[in-house]
Amino acid sequence: METVGAPEWFRRAMETPVDVGQVRVDGIDINFRAWGPASAPGVLLIHGVAANANWWDHIGPLLCESRRVIALSLSGHGDSGHRRSYSYEMWADEVRTVLREFAAPRPVIIAHSMGGRVAYQVAAHTDSLGGVAFLDSGFAKPPSAGSRSGFAEIAATNNRIYRDQQSAVAAFQPIGTFDRIAPYMARHVGLRSVRRVERGWTWKFDPSIFSALARPHDASKPLSCPAALIRAGRNSVLSDEVFRATQELLGPDAVYQVLASSGHHVMFDAPRELAEQLQALLHTWS
Repeated sequence: METVGAPEWFRRAMETPVDVGQVRVDGIDINFRAWGPASAPGVLLIHGVAANANWWDHIGPLLCESRRVIALSLSGHGDSGHRRSYSYEMWADEVRTVLREFAAPRPVIIAHSMGGRVAYQVAAHTDSLGGVAFLDSGFAKPPSAGSRSGFAEIAATNNRIYRDQQSAVAAFQPIGTFDRIAPYMARHVGLRSVRRVERGWTWKFDPSIFSALARPHDASKPLSCPAALIRAGRNSVLSDEVFRATQELLGPDAVYQVLASSGHHVMFDAPRELAEQLQALLHTWS
């Protein structure tokens, strides 16, 4: 069983009822998962690059008691369809469609890492959000030339193929976690991050998604909604320079917090602490 050795809170999260659905955006099916009452205030969770909606399976249930929490897989990720090319603008359109179709008015977006760039694209062009929480996201400055070159190289390669599902799942260890992910968590998410192909098993994400990260993007427009930045205390992707740029963009009224015990992947390194901070933010913004 996937939950063998898991703590009680995780087992309860896995037992929380979840709705699964999809919506078509520009010819591609976008899959999502949702917890909580359908008519409750909306919260949308956006994953980072190469991740998927299932990365939030143990977080969504911790936030859904009085909210409708939706986690989508952006195109090129998870079980959503693949495109011929990717951009932050297209991913933002996918988010807008999910919000329009399935979320109550004035939803809050919670976005991790690359997902923060997508969330910014949405928030910078609307006044209809209840708030945006950026989780260890360096969205306020474009990637360095070296990073863009690295992203372009990844986009041009094929995902590794493993001989069997067990080998693929065993290799699941996102870059940037401070310690190895708890085995019960790694198995749950890992199983949902791989797919069968002709010669074995490989990751679900389309490597060409990295082409979007290789292009410069603009993040200069102030946001009209409440905002927060939760920074990882260890192995954060935010350099001091990027953090200062984020403060300049979001302004002094934004909330700035640190998850001291967490690496970049906060939903794995400090899930309950993250949920507590998010609950407090949601309460403040409600």
